[in-house]
Amino acid sequence: MRLELVVNLNLKASHSLEERESPHPHRWDIQLGLLGDLNEGRVVSLTKAHEILGAKLQPLQNTFLNNNKYLNDSCRVNPTCENLALFLLDLFQKELKTLESPKPVSVSFIQVGLWEENGQLGSAKITL
Repeated sequence: MRLELVVNLNLKASHSLEERESPHPHRWDIQLGLLGDLNEGRVVSLTKAHEILGAKLQPLQNTFLNNNKYLNDSCRVNPTCENLALFLLDLFQKELKTLESPKPVSVSFIQVGLWEENGQLGSAKITL
């Protein structure tokens, strides 16, 4: 049986999208869908997946994304939901190989949402 496990992560970081725009903070909510076969009641250990993937976000936490050398060039120049989704998809797919699972697990989607004090502005979703 194939199931999709959704891992929820979040990031607090600031950015600026235009020269005239002042740097400002956001909460970025990240959802990653992991598709795999049911094995002993789960696709993978949710705790382990959260730990491994969450560690990959640490270099971005509480930073100004435009200056963060951890990001690729396009993400630093234009740190949008879309560019972060592309960057994180590549990063997370590499990390999935470290998850202990008797059967292969693949990414089915990634969604990056952008929040301000008054609520969510929107999100970008890549479906594979």
